Amino acid sequence: MINERQYIYTIYKERSFSKAAKKLYISQPALSAIVKKVEKKIGYQLFDRETIPLTVTKEGEYYIKCVENILEIENNMEKYFEDLGKLDSGNIVIGASSFFCAFILPKIIEKFKEKYPKVNIEVIEGNIKELKEELENNSIDLILEAAISQDDEKIVTYFYKNEHILLAVPAKWEINNKLKDYRLTSEDIKAKKHLNPKVKEVSLAEFKDYPFITMKKGHDQYIRGLVLCKKAGFIPKSIYKIDQMMTGYHIALFNESAVIFIRDLLVLNEQRSENLVYYKLDSELSTRPIYFATKKNKYLSNVCKEFLKIALEKETI
Repeated sequence: MINERQYIYTIYKERSFSKAAKKLYISQPALSAIVKKVEKKIGYQLFDRETIPLTVTKEGEYYIKCVENILEIENNMEKYFEDLGKLDSGNIVIGASSFFCAFILPKIIEKFKEKYPKVNIEVIEGNIKELKEELENNSIDLILEAAISQDDEKIVTYFYKNEHILLAVPAKWEINNKLKDYRLTSEDIKAKKHLNPKVKEVSLAEFKDYPFITMKKGHDQYIRGLVLCKKAGFIPKSIYKIDQMMTGYHIALFNESAVIFIRDLLVLNEQRSENLVYYKLDSELSTRPIYFATKKNKYLSNVCKEFLKIALEKETI
């Protein structure tokens, strides 16, 4: 049975009395009466009815925060009792970017399913902003991403592994002859030679006059690439601005018109190609940690704990 807190929380989420009433299968006058009854009881107005969309007052913000805490406790209690059974059933919802959905999660899921075939796993693709919102709304149990801030107080992170950003350059370019002591092939990357401390880092200044494929502004890899270039004394000339690294990788691979910062995990998972060569970069700036993350204070089910254990106990790639 829906209580008054849930009625008010639905209005807050929908930012509208009429939309909330429709979602709750109740008339708008009846819903307004419930809110007025609560406001009279606490002595303060919860919503600013003059704004479009509807907003909460200062007192309303506190009320909503309390409701969210109560709902979190109720949800955790339900999950706890649901979770007392064996690990032969259950559900896990995992969110990740397209790269991790395509290359990393399938191998972890396959390994998990070998042990727990009856557990249902759903994977949701999205960007970091979307995934964190879904995590906060309890629509997702875990997310896997690189661009996760360790300062975010709303999440708990579990280190998965480091990835390394490389510079991918069309193999036919003349500059590769000049830099032959630095260049690496896709086979070298698959053999993880770029992780050998003896392999030299190239100076990005060598590429200051060359066109780049870059991620769009705001993307973590765009920021890292820009910092690397600025450290080498230039701003990269971007001729392609992309949303997905796979898009940029294939432009570089087949168009051969620009260089691109690329994650080593992509090269490790792609088929061997002679069209590109790779260069190791400044290790401090080009090393990026990857994390699994869960919502802080959220009850983590046994199947989620076991999934994390399997994902983290041994390198999958």
